[in-house]
Amino acid sequence: MHYLDLLTISQGTLAIMNPTTPDKVLAMGVMAGLSADTRVVEFGCGNGTVLALWAEAFGISGAGIDIREEACRKAKTRLSEAHAAGKVEIRCMDAALFASPDIPYDLAVALGASDIWGGIGPALDALCSMVHGNGAIILGTRYWRVERVPPEFAREWGEIPTEYELLCSLRERGLDLVGVIRSNTEDWDAYESGIWQSCLAWLESHPDHPHSGEVLDYFHRVQEEYLAFGREYLGWAMYLIRPGGGGSHA
Repeated sequence: MHYLDLLTISQGTLAIMNPTTPDKVLAMGVMAGLSADTRVVEFGCGNGTVLALWAEAFGISGAGIDIREEACRKAKTRLSEAHAAGKVEIRCMDAALFASPDIPYDLAVALGASDIWGGIGPALDALCSMVHGNGAIILGTRYWRVERVPPEFAREWGEIPTEYELLCSLRERGLDLVGVIRSNTEDWDAYESGIWQSCLAWLESHPDHPHSGEVLDYFHRVQEEYLAFGREYLGWAMYLIRPGGGGSHA
């Protein structure tokens, strides 16, 4: 089974496909200074909840990009419910192939989606190419909460940085870290529990599916990873990022 299909099964029922809450998403919108004049592009927009929340609260416009057709359908429905269908477009495509726009955006967002470009560094470069010289980025990503991580875990998740490593990546690109909103243990527990419940519900309703064994293996793996080390060593946060020193990165 393709990994994207596993994501749809395990996270497709979640309103926000990351370990955060609507209140924290709205708080990040306030921190970023969103308004009716703000044009936003979100990569890996999932079910469209983040864009819908910002459209309802701040009146933003823009676009959401996701490769999963089911997620795109749900995103369009969610935006319609938020009366934002005419202001926020959903494009169902590989986000890595989304070309830099003729009119740059004010804000580029990727929450838990840096793997679209193969890692945090390439993700930062891609997001920077989407905004104008004074534009901003919101990156949501995992990080190691401690400097010393047991080697068996560090090797398994080599792409995850410490926050100091993330800061260095930003500064190498002439970017400043403006603010952060972290997820807490309760956010993580709710997110992981939602994944477990979605997997089990799918398995119960598809007992004879040819890929049910893969879904069961995935459920066991993510549960073991979280309880073995994820809950203790991994954090997740949204980072607001802007050009450093008032300069342009465009």
